[in-house]
Amino acid sequence: MNAPFFKSLILFLQKRILWLARHWELAVNGVFALVLAGAIAAPLVMSLGWTDAARWLYRQYAPHDHQLPQRSYFLFSPDGGVKSYSLDDVLAQGGNRYNLRAFVGNAEMGWKMAMNHRMVAIFIGLLAGGLLWSSYLWQPRISPALLILFVFPMFFDALSHMADERLGTVWRAGNLWSVWLTNGIMPPEYYSGTTIGTINWWLRTVTGFWFGLGTSLYLFPYFNRRFTGIRRELEPKLRKIEN
Repeated sequence: MNAPFFKSLILFLQKRILWLARHWELAVNGVFALVLAGAIAAPLVMSLGWTDAARWLYRQYAPHDHQLPQRSYFLFSPDGGVKSYSLDDVLAQGGNRYNLRAFVGNAEMGWKMAMNHRMVAIFIGLLAGGLLWSSYLWQPRISPALLILFVFPMFFDALSHMADERLGTVWRAGNLWSVWLTNGIMPPEYYSGTTIGTINWWLRTVTGFWFGLGTSLYLFPYFNRRFTGIRRELEPKLRKIEN
């Protein structure tokens, strides 16, 4: 066995681990930002005509995201801005009712992000919480019990939709509870639609962001404790070796 080689390898790995322990906030926030950037890159690349590269990006996100077009943002349409479309709009533009996730948009509508409304909100919340904690402006300690208050609203929203779709319940079909709360002053599409500004969009966005924010604020103190311990162990060792 080549002892000097293995010593050099171990030293190299320890230095990389120490770098991560010192810069873990940058690394974690960078991952959150990279995921969001990739979701935006898919429609950007599609708009540039690089279809194969764009579809590769969509495939990378697909196992973790339903990518339903009626619950996703569309970017890079001719008139710009962030768009969303109803199921009827998607079907009118050529979407297949039995394979909706395959529809990525067109030059007229714009191109679908690789993540749906809720997932975009979750990762914005994760990044917002990570940046907030890393800025030292607010570094709360979120207990497991308090974390439930951040997590439960999103799961309740998601599970209530799933119950409607899988079990045939009508809790979320027309959001009659919301009709009652608002005295029915909004148009019908507000209560049953999925586009930007509807009650379903608001609930997915707010609960997703709240989930992401709470998760970051819960995990970052844990990461800080773990990586601080690693730094305290490795720094003296590497200092002796280098001296």
